[in-house]
Amino acid sequence: MNRSGKMKLLHTFFDLKQNGDLQSARKEITRLAEEQANDPSILFEAGLIHKDLEMLPQAITYFNQALELDLSEDIRKNSLFHLGASYRAVGLYENAKEAFEIGMSEFPAANEFYIYFAMTLYNMDESDLAMEIVLSKLLETTKDENILKHKQEFTFYASRLDESFN
Repeated sequence: MNRSGKMKLLHTFFDLKQNGDLQSARKEITRLAEEQANDPSILFEAGLIHKDLEMLPQAITYFNQALELDLSEDIRKNSLFHLGASYRAVGLYENAKEAFEIGMSEFPAANEFYIYFAMTLYNMDESDLAMEIVLSKLLETTKDENILKHKQEFTFYASRLDESFN
């Protein structure tokens, strides 16, 4: 397929998606992904539309295919995030944990990885660490003065939730 044909199909895909016709959009991007199997942005978009339609096993396949290619930083970050979220949604918690760990390592400023990582830990019965991460990220990112005035206490208790002090 030539560049203009690819651009026309992408335009059709985005129009359909924007207008809420997700099934037709899925058909267009799936066709394009078959023809452009080495284009990470198309594979990423195919993953997203399948995720939007709750077709998570297919979404996982597309995100993994995109991650195997030479990606821009933005597509890599988003593919890792949506891959982890999709794994978590279908109960593949170890896979989700791994995707989020890679994301946190490669994109330490991307707080969304930490929150989903904490949610995954919760699913894996590691609620203490999950809560510690969520509290830590809340304290790092909030501008709420009512929370910030208790920051020292929250920081102290974040890793001591099961302890009591007499």
